[in-house]
Amino acid sequence: MAGAGPLLGKATRRRLAAAVPVAVVVTIVVLLMYPVALWLGLPLAKLRMENVANWVRETTAPHPLAEAPADPAAPVPAGTRLEFGRVGPAVTTDRSVLVFAGEPLDARFEVTGDVVTLADPVAGPLLEWGEALTAVDADGRVYRLPSGAGAGTALYAGGRLLTPDAVAAVERPDGALATFTFPGAGAGAGPVLVNDVVLLEGEGFEADGTVVKLAAPAPFNATVRRVTGDYALLDAAGTMIALADPGAAPPRAARAVLGLAELLDGAVDGSNRVFQLQHAPLVESDAERRIMLDGDELSPAAERPQERVDGQRATFTFASERGVVTVGGVEALEGSDYTRDGATVTFAKPPVRNAPLRQYPDYLILDPAKGIIELGTAPQPGSRVWAASYTYYDHPSCGTTPLECFFSMPQHPMPFPHWIAARLGPFFGAYPLSDPRNVIRATIYTAGGTLAALLFGGAFGVLLAIVFVAIRPLERALLPWVIASQTVPIIALVPVLILLLGNAGIVVQTSMVPAAIIGAYIAFFPVTVGTVTGLRAVDPLSIDLMKSYAATPFQLFWKVRFPAAVPYLFVSLKLGAAAALVGALVAETESNNRLGLGYAIVGQVQAGNVSDVWILLLISAFVGIGLVALVGLFQRFIAPWERR
Repeated sequence: MAGAGPLLGKATRRRLAAAVPVAVVVTIVVLLMYPVALWLGLPLAKLRMENVANWVRETTAPHPLAEAPADPAAPVPAGTRLEFGRVGPAVTTDRSVLVFAGEPLDARFEVTGDVVTLADPVAGPLLEWGEALTAVDADGRVYRLPSGAGAGTALYAGGRLLTPDAVAAVERPDGALATFTFPGAGAGAGPVLVNDVVLLEGEGFEADGTVVKLAAPAPFNATVRRVTGDYALLDAAGTMIALADPGAAPPRAARAVLGLAELLDGAVDGSNRVFQLQHAPLVESDAERRIMLDGDELSPAAERPQERVDGQRATFTFASERGVVTVGGVEALEGSDYTRDGATVTFAKPPVRNAPLRQYPDYLILDPAKGIIELGTAPQPGSRVWAASYTYYDHPSCGTTPLECFFSMPQHPMPFPHWIAARLGPFFGAYPLSDPRNVIRATIYTAGGTLAALLFGGAFGVLLAIVFVAIRPLERALLPWVIASQTVPIIALVPVLILLLGNAGIVVQTSMVPAAIIGAYIAFFPVTVGTVTGLRAVDPLSIDLMKSYAATPFQLFWKVRFPAAVPYLFVSLKLGAAAALVGALVAETESNNRLGLGYAIVGQVQAGNVSDVWILLLISAFVGIGLVALVGLFQRFIAPWERR
């Protein structure tokens, strides 16, 4: 019995041998894109995490009673346990004070979690009711706050304190994105807020854990949040709220309520003026910051001197007789840097001309990063320095590690390959084939312009090479100018060409002519140089032999020089194909031609769609590979003896 033949034929094995190296290289490149993406993206993610402007802002205020007392005016005896809402682990007995209506109370107490045990009685009232909120929608979900109420106003419904909380989306809305992630907002979270619009689950969005898919993309740069507490402020002005779950009783605002406020850390001994807030870094432009000294609110306003800072004057007069003095934003120390006589300050050395000279009568934020402030006057023993409200940066909104921030970045310098693959379907299906914006049509358009450029550039390059070889003096005269032509920046040449074509009546926004001309302009040079080299790469003995047979110049060219130049010619044409593609893309971009890939690439770059940009770059690469393969196919047809 004859032995079985090979499982694979010779032709199949040859194809596999040619395809395997390509597949291996592609696999290696794809795998390398992952570490490269991390290498490029992690530094940006770290910068994003360290930039406090990207952190979540929190506003602290006195923690109100968790339950409205049955009799708000009744006094509370010693030993009573009161529960307060919104109390965090940072609240301790020595850093807290009981306050009511902006006044600290003298009652002693002990804090255990969110429960305060009174050591002294507290005279009523514990709560003063304000107005009931007015519903602005039929569902009783959106309410308008009464006049004077704001973010720190305590709201109660059915006697229970309502907790405000909302989580911002990790992703940045770009006008097309509809899927958002809300860290910590899992099952049981409330509606989604897009600017001041309330979206309900099942109607406006679908939720899968912390991931939410909106029924329609959020507007560009919109504020997208999800309610995770009982309610959230709906508008930037703080005049309306959106409830997570409408109850039977409408919310009611408390005009004043017993609260547990934050005492600033620092010795109150009559000489110390430096105190520290519990939370930092501080938001410096915080208009709602209220630092209190007993029942008086301290002002962060600065005073300017009456005199001009001219570089020679050392004595200045302020409106107040006390305060922290700064020169150029740096604190000046009394005694060493200046002396004071009432409202008059005399410096040991005149401040430089036009230096910003300020005095802060009440307090100055010395170190926003650490939450340190300095009072204008040292408080007397027995006084309480406390915070009615202030805003601080709590934590990075992108995550707690650079890797988390990397994955939460809206765009990456180099996306992971599977992210690019996930965009292929939506990207190619964004527009029908009949639409000029369809990427397949744009690819065909650019490929056609590049092919035309290669044909014109190749033909001109070959013709010029023949002339140079035939007429040596002409080569010496023209070759320097041919070389100089390639030093002209394309980006400067295209506008001139567009102007000339426009004057000739050609609509460059829809014409392939600019791409063909610029592509040919770039492609002809390598074809010329390569063909000249090939036409001269002839064995002199072959030329002598042909001349001995009385061959004509045409026969000498066709039988000897052209076959010798074929390898050089097609190598040059392959280089010219890549150059022509680059020229066509640049021309499409500069001419604002909406029909080609160049315009599509610029559009996606401006939109910040990095994955789509990479898809277009890959398409451009495949177009270039296809054109080079087409040149190789043409080479097999023209010069079959060159096949290996």
